[in-house]
Amino acid sequence: MIPHSRPALKSVDLDTWGEMLDSGHLARGVFCRRLESLFTEKILGKTPQTFRSHALQSGTTALHLGLWGLKILRAKQGQDTERLEVITSTLTCAALVHAIHAVGAKPILCDTDIDGNLDVSQVAQRISSNTLAIIVPHMYGKPIEIKALIETGTPVFEDCAQTLGVDTGSGRVGTQGRLMMTSFYATKPICTGQGGLISSVDSELMEEIEKLTEYDGRSDPGPGWNGNLSDWSAALAIPQIESFAQSLKRRKAIADFYTEAFRNLPDRLVLPTSDSPDGHGWYRYVVLVPEDSTLWERRLEELGVEVKRPVFLPQHRIFSLPGDFPIAEEHWKRSLSIPIYPNLTNRERDHVVESVLTVCNEI
Repeated sequence: MIPHSRPALKSVDLDTWGEMLDSGHLARGVFCRRLESLFTEKILGKTPQTFRSHALQSGTTALHLGLWGLKILRAKQGQDTERLEVITSTLTCAALVHAIHAVGAKPILCDTDIDGNLDVSQVAQRISSNTLAIIVPHMYGKPIEIKALIETGTPVFEDCAQTLGVDTGSGRVGTQGRLMMTSFYATKPICTGQGGLISSVDSELMEEIEKLTEYDGRSDPGPGWNGNLSDWSAALAIPQIESFAQSLKRRKAIADFYTEAFRNLPDRLVLPTSDSPDGHGWYRYVVLVPEDSTLWERRLEELGVEVKRPVFLPQHRIFSLPGDFPIAEEHWKRSLSIPIYPNLTNRERDHVVESVLTVCNEI
């Protein structure tokens, strides 16, 4: 079976881990700080002097602490923090809604475009004086143009867990909003098993977020959480960040191969697109089939290829939240994510293509 996801760990060398073990320090320390500097420079394209990053235990923790930091600053400015709302997409993972609930806010969900990304035009209609933030998940590796959202003056929180290192016409993904986060979960482009990171150009905001990770040794009552990443995990991430440009190149090469192989099947597959040659991180290669993708998933697994819907369920279904989401529902029903990761071999890639073409002829 060719797995749907596979950690890209070829770049990891034991020397980094050996150095970390020899240091005798496993908790947050020099390796976390090295990770943060490297991420800022190589992934965000900024300097640690202009952008501040902090490594955390998970992407969910990053979402939670980021929203909490915004809430603290809002309170300091004398604004209402009792009826807060956070706007985001229904087509994402449950971590976003859990983080919104964790700060006592109400999730306001929006529909998507057919490619699975947030419909930005709907967001502006839902902004109110109670809006704490807009969480923008850049899905599958394709960035969303968020200039119009930034111009509203509402804090934009970029969820870059699936889209890292991609340049857009308005700047590098993750550097345009008030703050950004990513996940280092096992299936993500940079993976440590568990882990995450938050970053912002706003030093005052980052000071509040970093204070929230100080759960002991404080004279004030907090709040505070044990949310920091360990040096053990950071040592796994560092070489992946150093070789991330090569990982992006390999993902793009596989995506180009798929697009060429499937280009003559417009009646069977709607292929993913990019706004520019390098404007996609290709975390997922998501196609839309004519109707329900369930049968396609079962048949491809019989042929030895694990495929999945890229989102488990729309969040309005899980949390019984109000709204109309016809495009997100259609995308979810028809979407199919096929294997794409840096260490997918050419032989595996060819078998994926052959299997998809076989199912195209059968269903």
